[in-house]
Formats: sequence, structure tokens, C-alpha cells
Amino acid sequence: MFVDSGNVLSQSQPQSRPQSRLPRLSILVAALLIAIAPACSENKPDDSQSKTTAVSATVTEKTKNPFSDSTDAVAAGKLLYAVNCASCHGDDGKGDGDFAASLPAKPSNLTGADVASDPDGEIFLVIKNGKMKDGKMTMAAARGLTDDQIWQIVSYVRTLAGNKKGD
Repeated sequence: MFVDSGNVLSQSQPQSRPQSRLPRLSILVAALLIAIAPACSENKPDDSQSKTTAVSATVTEKTKNPFSDSTDAVAAGKLLYAVNCASCHGDDGKGDGDFAASLPAKPSNLTGADVASDPDGEIFLVIKNGKMKDGKMTMAAARGLTDDQIWQIVSYVRTLAGNKKGD
């Protein structure tokens, strides 16, 4: 028998102990990661049927961004980038996001000359379809975004690369 604060407990009764906050914190962190991970995941649910416009069927690498001169598109693209891209590419687009070190391939530096010289349509298609290198997926396709939203991200990426036109 044990004595606890004046109460008598038998050996079969568990002693009451203060609950550790570590398990709760671990669960909260895991839930947060589960909520954030789809932004870089190729396993996101595909609800593109209701969100995709007919433009995607005709986009080629040379397609010009229909929102290239829109400051509203840049602002919307910045928000979409923060949610869908920054965790891997970084807030400033340099490929140094929070998850970058854990990825098998370093994310592209979106501020570099190679991205600045890429046509709008090529950037759109990489975001929409993902990117493969040496037979390996280096960037998952962005699922759940409309074509307009992808073009808005392209508009914002142009500001990172210092080339808003993509000409």
C-alpha cells in the first residue's frame, strides 16, 4: 500500500501523476505537419475537375501569362505562393524553405537567371504537372489549384526573378 497526500492507495491502483505536455505537443506538431505537408505533396486530393479551366489543355511552354500586367494577380499569387510553395522554395524563392533540407532534390532558386529566362508557359506547366529529373520527381504537381491561380503564382514568381514579363 502507498500513501499519497493522506489517501491510501493499493498497489493495483495507479498513482495520479501530472500529465506530461510532451505527448500533447507532439500530437499538435504532427497535426500541423499533416496540414502543411500537402502543399509539397504529390498525394493531394485531386479536385481539379471543379476548378480547372479549359486553358490548361492549350497551355504550351510558349504561352504568355494572361495576367502578366496585373498587380492584383501578383498580390493573389504572393498569397498562393506562401501557402503552396514557400515551405520548399522559401519566402524569397531562393530554394531554402523549411522543408528544403529534407527533400531528395534541392528546390529551384526562383530568383536565378534560369527561371527569369523561362517562358511563362514553362513555369505554368512545371507548377501544374510537376518536374522530373533523371527519372525522379523533383517537384510534385500542384493539385487543387485552378489554372488562374497557377497563373497568379507565375505572376508572383516573375517578381522574385526580377522579370515580370517572361519575354
